[in-house]
Amino acid sequence: MLSPLVFLFYGKPYIITKHKLNIMEKTIFHYDDFSDRLFISCNDRNKKVTGSIRVLNLIVDFTTENKAVGIEILEVSKYLESLNIDSKILNNLTNAEFVFQQKIDGYLIYFILQTENQVERVPYNIVELPIINTN
Repeated sequence: MLSPLVFLFYGKPYIITKHKLNIMEKTIFHYDDFSDRLFISCNDRNKKVTGSIRVLNLIVDFTTENKAVGIEILEVSKYLESLNIDSKILNNLTNAEFVFQQKIDGYLIYFILQTENQVERVPYNIVELPIINTN
């Protein structure tokens, strides 16, 4: 069994549990070149987003069922360039999706960015840090 992932969010622990491979079917995406942010959402209007966490330059939105339904990447062009991916792809997107998968030592997220003639699979790893008991 995979252990839960614990983040500190505004000084309070936030636990994410029971995440399986989520492949998003209907997505909405938006790239804002002024603020250099890419937002990808697969949330249907009937599901309420109850919380968000931020890890470095990534913000993940969750529903009451603890499903990741939205992701925002801050400074996305810098992130792509750090992976040797041409950031010009952001201005020509025809589709964007994400895959959120729990691993033994954290989470693996893939962003699938598509243009008319190009598909880029962009990895983003979140490594779980062990919880240290101070008692």
